[in-house]
Amino acid sequence: MRQVSILRQLQRRGWKRLLLAVSGGVDSVCLAHYFVQNQKDLGLDWIAFAHVHHGLRKETADRDEAFVKELARLLNVPLFIHHLDGESLKASGSVEENARKARYKAFFEIAARSNCRADAILTAHHANDQAETLLMRLRRGTSLKGLRGIQFIRNDGVYRPFLNIPRSEIEAYAVKNHLSWCEDETNADKAFERNFIRHAILPRIEAENVQAVKQLCRIAQVGSRIYEKILCQIEQEFEPQIVPPSLWPFPEEIAPYEHILALHDSAWDALSQKSEKGAAELLRIWLQNLGFEYPNTVDFKSNFANRNKSLIFEKSRHILWFCRSLQDSKVHNLYLFEKKRAPLGEWRFRLDGDVYTPPSGRSKSLKKWFEDNGVPAFVRDCFPVFSDGKQILQIYGIPPRIKETYE
Repeated sequence: MRQVSILRQLQRRGWKRLLLAVSGGVDSVCLAHYFVQNQKDLGLDWIAFAHVHHGLRKETADRDEAFVKELARLLNVPLFIHHLDGESLKASGSVEENARKARYKAFFEIAARSNCRADAILTAHHANDQAETLLMRLRRGTSLKGLRGIQFIRNDGVYRPFLNIPRSEIEAYAVKNHLSWCEDETNADKAFERNFIRHAILPRIEAENVQAVKQLCRIAQVGSRIYEKILCQIEQEFEPQIVPPSLWPFPEEIAPYEHILALHDSAWDALSQKSEKGAAELLRIWLQNLGFEYPNTVDFKSNFANRNKSLIFEKSRHILWFCRSLQDSKVHNLYLFEKKRAPLGEWRFRLDGDVYTPPSGRSKSLKKWFEDNGVPAFVRDCFPVFSDGKQILQIYGIPPRIKETYE
């Protein structure tokens, strides 16, 4: 095992408390054994195991859980077990993907517990997993982001110390140290895409090129370096054009989305003049890195919103608004404003036909006032307004005049 490299990574990040994902398979058993045996040399204060029972294979899943319990007992390591609802994982979409997401969610929940407080979560992904992932993505079609493959260290604290180690070396370590493990019978089922890649495609490639796994891992490493370089250049272009919430034409607390990004359109205009298609791809890469996953079909020249409103793109008065994770407005109910009730009116949300008269200026429809002041459409229904009939006397959180600093 590459102890020097692993030690360097741990020291660089100051990680002292590790949560190891242990399924019972040979890869995770080697991960568990290696870190427990080398805990002192690696400068670790605490190690624990996390095991997820997916509820998909009752008999063998129970066997795996019992095996990991015994392993933790023999190695004298704390163990956290999390049970999932197998039926819900099979309800819709890919069972593999649903299980993966639920598994990581469980790991993060365990890591955050007061009796765990892990600095990082370690998984036993290795070089063959990397090669298989890259082939899967190439087979489906992928972007530059996808060519990075599995990430060695994720921003959320997931660490894959064996990612550059081939499966053969891990299996040799298991034999040398007389380790036992559980075989997952579903790993032989070619109905699952990864298993098909593992058993049908990758061996054919390796038959023609014994260095295939190493070379595929190399492609992922190159993809990661190129992606990071491009992302750094994009950030230099876009980040100065981000409009902070203090300059938004509406109070941040009434926004109906959990995550909102406001970008001055001059950043887009500067790039699109050179290459509109290239600008769209650069913008998409930057947005993806921030958690806004925009498909290639999105045309950033026009307004966009999908039907369930979970994701939205909108342009309003020189501002490009990007939103995700729809939520209820934080100003949920108008009872918050009852103390402000006056004989002249009441707090409510906007209605058709509302008219607003600013402290200085002529009356206009509330809709027109929103448009003139750059308030994007996605947030307008979230504004509490104080009204006397159709006459709007006050708009929550809006000063008498909005300084048009966002133009």
